[in-house]
Amino acid sequence: MTSKPAPFSCFATLLFVSGSMASDKPPNFSWVAPGQLAGLAMPRLPAHYRYMHEHGIRHLVSLTERSPPYHDTCPGIQLHRLRITDFCPPSPEQIQRFLQIVDDANAKGEAVAVHCMLGFGRTGTMLACYLAKTQKITGVDAIHEIRKLRPGSIETHDQEKAVVQFHHRIK
Repeated sequence: MTSKPAPFSCFATLLFVSGSMASDKPPNFSWVAPGQLAGLAMPRLPAHYRYMHEHGIRHLVSLTERSPPYHDTCPGIQLHRLRITDFCPPSPEQIQRFLQIVDDANAKGEAVAVHCMLGFGRTGTMLACYLAKTQKITGVDAIHEIRKLRPGSIETHDQEKAVVQFHHRIK
């Protein structure tokens, strides 16, 4: 007789669901603030959630219109949905909500990961807003820094404009 694993255990849930204990680094994964905030492409395998959980990530902010697959295989990572159309900028309210999720999680010692489909446009835009706020740098400088850390980030003029306008609102 096989018993179902405890719902709080990402490790046990992944073992139960996938039959594997392996973890794999998610596509386009990198830390922007080590131990606090990471960006990535959409996680597509249970092993991607295992990797995030092993690295202290307890919150996943999804910027895509559809939920990431297998997010329910790791109850140790809370999913937050902020649906943004591909190649579009986030609204000021979505930026504020994202930053609040990061602040609240970090205050509890928990890391956050944010993703869109490929981890460039919408993800890069949110990460640049985070840097503008936390590093107290201009929107333009935040865009340059994210593009240095994550080449190809922030794909459209409207996404760039969202970062610059965010900086103007907070300064």
